[in-house]
Amino acid sequence: MRAPEAPCLPGVLAGYTLGDAAGLGWTNTVYALQAPGRQGFFRAPRSATPPPGVDWAREGALLAAAGPLAASVLFFDQETGRLATEACPGSPLDAASLKADSCCQALGQQLRRLHALPYPRDATPFHPARYARSCLQRAGEQGVSSDPRWQGRLEALLPHPLRSDRLTHNDLHGGNILRRGLRFTFLDWELASPGDPRFELVTLTTHLGLSHRQAATLFSNYGAQLPSAEEWRTLETLHWLREYAWALWARSEGITEAEVQEHQATKALERLEGP
Repeated sequence: MRAPEAPCLPGVLAGYTLGDAAGLGWTNTVYALQAPGRQGFFRAPRSATPPPGVDWAREGALLAAAGPLAASVLFFDQETGRLATEACPGSPLDAASLKADSCCQALGQQLRRLHALPYPRDATPFHPARYARSCLQRAGEQGVSSDPRWQGRLEALLPHPLRSDRLTHNDLHGGNILRRGLRFTFLDWELASPGDPRFELVTLTTHLGLSHRQAATLFSNYGAQLPSAEEWRTLETLHWLREYAWALWARSEGITEAEVQEHQATKALERLEGP
């Protein structure tokens, strides 16, 4: 999938000029926005068809309710997914930042605020196994088949009970969280929907490679108990199945960078299947 040509800015952004592409993600191209004394970003989806699980209308409603937890919206088109936001100060979150207990405490508290946000009651709950299955189905339709081992593991975990009574972001990793001091801004709300906060915390811990102590501190300051070893293994398996399936869908779209994630997810799943 190629990056789209530089888009024309809508009239509401008169006064801004479109700069170079600031980032080329798997699903979007992000451009710099500039105006006298102001900066921002303009997101243009790389395809007219939303990726699996993405509902641009739902994303727009959630951004309107997120307040300081998200970047301020300058323009949003729910039909095309084009989005303009003000630039937020901060750096991508990493494990080193969370060595300080104060940082873990603040992140846990702000994640709890995120999970308490209202969400559309007709939104489809997020279950990582069901989401992974939809990714594999779309990949298969384009000729990319999945490893039977992980297909079978996925089918076995489809009935695994997870909560769906809290808003969850569903794409939390260091690149989607900007940190400035003890304040965090969460980016890329395309997949946000009702889900299970514990799965989200395990996902973030796994993405960042946090130590057991850091994970315990994060869960404690969030106000949740650390899952048992068995439950953690199950939630981490669901995380890597989702990552594997997402990578296969992306590869079917011609995104060759997804091969790295596919390999990483395969290695993690093999480890989790071991004794």
